[in-house]
Parts: sequence; C-alpha cells; structure tokens
Amino acid sequence: MTCPCPDREEAGRIGGALVGKGLAAAVNIVPQDSVYRWRGQVMETREYLLIIKGPRNSYKLIERTILDMHSYELPGIAAVPVVDGFEPYLEWIGRGGAG
Repeated sequence: MTCPCPDREEAGRIGGALVGKGLAAAVNIVPQDSVYRWRGQVMETREYLLIIKGPRNSYKLIERTILDMHSYELPGIAAVPVVDGFEPYLEWIGRGGAG
C-alpha cells in the first residue's frame, strides 16, 4: 500500500503508528517530488511516500489509521497487489512482522 504525506514528521508519525499497532510489518518513507492536478491547478511539491508492507486483511484498519492521522483533505491511499516475491519475506509481511 502507498500513501504520500506532506512532510517527514507526519510520515514518521503515521508509519510509526502502523508498525507500533502491528498493522504493518514495515513502512518505508521515501522523499519524492510530486506533480499533480488539484482543484484545477498543476501543483509541484515535495512529499514523503509511505510504502506500507502489511497483511491484506489489515487494509481497512491501516486505512482508518491513516485517515485519523493524515492532514490531507484527500489522502492518496492505494493498495498495490504483490504478484510474487521472496516467500519467507512475504510470509513475514503476512504475519504483520511477527516472528
């Protein structure tokens, strides 16, 4: 799952909450330059992308946690399917980082 944040501090708070609550095994925070259209204007901003690695059955709780903590009016939360990967790593993610 991915979600951009407006600054490093907010990204850290959300990522820390997701991992701390056991909803995600890990969260990467990646600085990025974003170009997007918002309310009829083309915007260019620096954002911090959360790459959230958690079990699929935690999606709704992850989404709720992000919505409760995020400052954007319309957070860009998107689940991305994983089609393949190193099986022990995928199992670890599926356990929410436990074990």
